[in-house]
Amino acid sequence: MAGTQSRISIDYDSQAVTDILNQLIDQATDLQPAMMEVAEYLHERTRDRFDNQQDPDGNAWAPVADSTKKRKQAQGVPVDKILHGQSLHLRDTIFPFYSNNEAGVSTGPGTEAYAAAQQFGTEGMKINVPAHQRRITHAFGKPLPFPVWANVSAYSFTGSTPARPFMGVSDADEAEVLAILTQFIETPL
Repeated sequence: MAGTQSRISIDYDSQAVTDILNQLIDQATDLQPAMMEVAEYLHERTRDRFDNQQDPDGNAWAPVADSTKKRKQAQGVPVDKILHGQSLHLRDTIFPFYSNNEAGVSTGPGTEAYAAAQQFGTEGMKINVPAHQRRITHAFGKPLPFPVWANVSAYSFTGSTPARPFMGVSDADEAEVLAILTQFIETPL
């Protein structure tokens, strides 16, 4: 929606990580190098999970519905990758962020609603779609010689997308974050 901003946050709180961070704070004033390394690690792991179609704990995502497979085939999109459309837009907008006191990953502007729908699922939710224009490349199951734009009226529907979480921190990720932070304690900044 124009003029509004959405933010979805998944916070992870660990006493072990907090204790290590407090030790770092006692030793240094600039924690950005440590936070940058943690953010880059989380970024890599998130993209790996996306590519492997797994949640943070290694569980496979729910498969796509047969109707989605048919739609993807009609659009010429590979059906063997769950969240891969005609582009890897969602995957490619996952980026790391960090500051002196935080590190994490996020999705890019404009992907918040889609990312949230995949992360948490939409099963049973009422979803309102505002009026918009849609680029039409196929009609009656056949490609058009050239794309056309069509006006689409506002509508709503009940969601049926199962959750396919790609963001989060596993126990193994926490152990690696602790190892990264411990390295910065053992080798002062």
